[in-house]
Amino acid sequence: MRLRAWVPTRSEAIAVAVSAGLFAIAFPPFELLLPAFVCLVPLGVHVARLADRDGTGREAARAGLWFTLLGYGCNIYWIAVALSLFTNLAFAGYAAALVWLAPFGALTVAVLFTARRHTGWPMALLLPLTWVSFELVLNYLSDLSFPWLPLGLSLSDWPVLAQAADLSGVRGLSFWIAATNGLIVDAWLAARPLPAAERRRPIAQRAVIALVLALAITGYGVWRMRTIELTPLARVTVVQPNIPEEDKLRAEDKDKYLGIAGRVTREELARTRSDLVVWPETAVPDFLWRNPHWADSLRATVGTSGVPILFGFLDSTIPGPYGFEYYNAAALTDGLGNLSRQRPYRKAFLVPIVERVPFVNPAWFARFNYFGSFGRGVNPVPFTLPFGTVGVLICYESIFPQLSRKYRREGVSLLVNVTNDAWFGRSTAPYQHFAHLPIRAIENRLPIARSANTGISAYIDPLGRVHGATPLQVEGAWTHTVQRAGVTTLYSRLGDWVSWLSAAVVIAILALGLARTRAERRRAAGT
Repeated sequence: MRLRAWVPTRSEAIAVAVSAGLFAIAFPPFELLLPAFVCLVPLGVHVARLADRDGTGREAARAGLWFTLLGYGCNIYWIAVALSLFTNLAFAGYAAALVWLAPFGALTVAVLFTARRHTGWPMALLLPLTWVSFELVLNYLSDLSFPWLPLGLSLSDWPVLAQAADLSGVRGLSFWIAATNGLIVDAWLAARPLPAAERRRPIAQRAVIALVLALAITGYGVWRMRTIELTPLARVTVVQPNIPEEDKLRAEDKDKYLGIAGRVTREELARTRSDLVVWPETAVPDFLWRNPHWADSLRATVGTSGVPILFGFLDSTIPGPYGFEYYNAAALTDGLGNLSRQRPYRKAFLVPIVERVPFVNPAWFARFNYFGSFGRGVNPVPFTLPFGTVGVLICYESIFPQLSRKYRREGVSLLVNVTNDAWFGRSTAPYQHFAHLPIRAIENRLPIARSANTGISAYIDPLGRVHGATPLQVEGAWTHTVQRAGVTTLYSRLGDWVSWLSAAVVIAILALGLARTRAERRRAAGT
């Protein structure tokens, strides 16, 4: 295959660049609503024209490849920033992530092209079907899953529009956004060949459909936000010790870090009542068996308050002659500050490369300092407290809808997200990461308390409204009255039914198209 075949034409480059640019500003921290609803339009028009004329699947795949490289490249540049704390090959890691994602983007657009050519269906159907299938694939790639930027995430700052996630999950929101993009594509394709005087009708027809969809989604959101009754559950204190990642990596300062979290906690508990204190990921930055004096620090922090602390730490199996397996974990103290007898939670969804190098023996990376060889937790059990049960999401786990849904089906009362986003610096990553939580809250109508080392810490209620979001790189502790909804959602019952149904339709289209092509070839061979 010649490399020149993957160089885009001028018109293709313009379409891809405009779509990628709009995609790049569709997500937080950009509080813009419009870009997500139009970002796929230039790409969609280009692909539809290829399919309707004499374009090829390779041309469509090429457009998808470049859209993914540019669109995701602008959005996840922070990978190079984060990995630079661990390795001089940070940019190579960033490039590897794009090289991994690009073939999936190319395949998705090639499938869109094929579906359009075989069916002639409107892009208002084909675009959401294929895009949501793409998002589903990225969610279930085992060790290489990376569902970081579903289109529905763009509604995180618009809770009224995001309420439908309790019916369909985030990918139902993505379906609506992609369908709106598709309607604009169809309007453009239908109106472009017509005389100027006749263009209004096809545009108006599709505009009415888009408006009806928007009004239905908005109306549902207004109704849900007015009718779901919230009742107090508990008072939860989230702690943000604000320790730079460069400092956390220095072994000689570890006692200092625990001291900061303890001091901030005691100051807050002296001011207000709380039922639970939450410290961030790896707030206790090493193994407790290696630092037994930290148990005294935890007891001193709780003091006479009687408030348990849920904290992130490094857990491990019992050290033996052949070493031990270690985990990114969370544990709970009792009201005296002693380590609870409840089993620690061990992180199950690990960050590729940084926490676990995919598909290889983690022992190969044992000589690196807690890089690439973390163990994977299994069968997570929620923590039980007097006010209810608490499910833990450590860092990156908040982007996986299935884990929050699993907790909801097990009857948890509260989700807690502990994270250390210090390694993202002041990039866009902390905002993108945080944006998943309002969607998780709406999907299962669960409250979420978030403690982040350097921010963003906050409380998100079951309606997806954010309370007390902290600035980045600020030290402090904040206590929130957490509320529950007492609602079991359709999404909690059925899961990602929209994306699985979309994938089934796409597979059926491809199968029927393949059968038709073979039949045509047989007829041609017989003549």
